[in-house]
Amino acid sequence: MPKNIDAPAVRRLCAQLRGVNVTAERAAQLAVEIARVNGAARAEGAKNDFNDQPTSFAVTLIALAKR
Repeated sequence: MPKNIDAPAVRRLCAQLRGVNVTAERAAQLAVEIARVNGAARAEGAKNDFNDQPTSFAVTLIALAKR
């Protein structure tokens, strides 16, 4: 089951994992982007058979990152 990530979680994770402090506004922006990427990753994963196309998932994520 997908879980949503919220701005406070983004702020907490940035601080704990990277030692980076972000504003509440920036954390909210990041949470939206994280949700978009997570949704795209879930959608791509659902339609891929990794045994047939093992690089397709990575190629799709790289293409999304360039948008």
